[in-house]
Amino acid sequence: MKTILNLIRIKLSYLGHLGRSLSRFFFWNLRLAQATLGKGIKITFPVVVEGSGKLTIGDRAELMKRVSIGLSTGSQVIIGGGSRIHSETNIHAGKDTMIRLGEKCSVLTHATLRNGKGVEMGNGSSISSYCNIFPREPGYDGRFIMGEGSNIGDNTIIDTSDDVIIGKMVAVGPDCILYTHDHDYVSNPDAAWKGGVITGKIIIEDGAWVGARVTLLPDVSIGKNAVVAAGSVVTKSVPAGEIFAGIPAKFIKKTHPDG
Repeated sequence: MKTILNLIRIKLSYLGHLGRSLSRFFFWNLRLAQATLGKGIKITFPVVVEGSGKLTIGDRAELMKRVSIGLSTGSQVIIGGGSRIHSETNIHAGKDTMIRLGEKCSVLTHATLRNGKGVEMGNGSSISSYCNIFPREPGYDGRFIMGEGSNIGDNTIIDTSDDVIIGKMVAVGPDCILYTHDHDYVSNPDAAWKGGVITGKIIIEDGAWVGARVTLLPDVSIGKNAVVAAGSVVTKSVPAGEIFAGIPAKFIKKTHPDG
């Protein structure tokens, strides 16, 4: 008798789960139907669309299985024509925030893009798999801007507690860390990491190349066509056309000695 009662409880619980799942699936489809949809789009269900903001999907764009799009009050997410959002990607726009992907952009599987200030991805730019791009410090938020043809490598962490501005044709290698905030380690006697927050923008100019496993600290810029060697930690700005390497990163040579 006990086994039968437990089986009934399990079945009832499962039926309740199915009911909730169907209800959520219906709601997601309703929100998707309320979006502005271009011609020839491709969607692999389920796709999660939640919140009261506005979603626009351009012509021939593709949303793969279990893409999740969060729309806060007054926000907009615009996915440009021909762009591809891969499976398990999470895109979330904060209140009154616009996230705009240009044409033929791509965000690869399991990437997270969450922002409350504004996102602009230029045409043909891409974010690779397992990247995490969002503010790492509660209460702070900055813009995230990528120029045309730029790429962020796999597993890269980008802290947008302050602005991160990436120019055109920039390559950021895999496993990089870009941090726009720090803590005043002397202001809290109990825990150094709980001191006051200090923020600083990160700017990477057109044509620069940031190698794999590089760390960029707050308030640094990487100049046009500069190169940061793999594994470096950048604590001060890198001038245009120069190669920096090491911990901390230091000048090695110019990219074009005769230029």
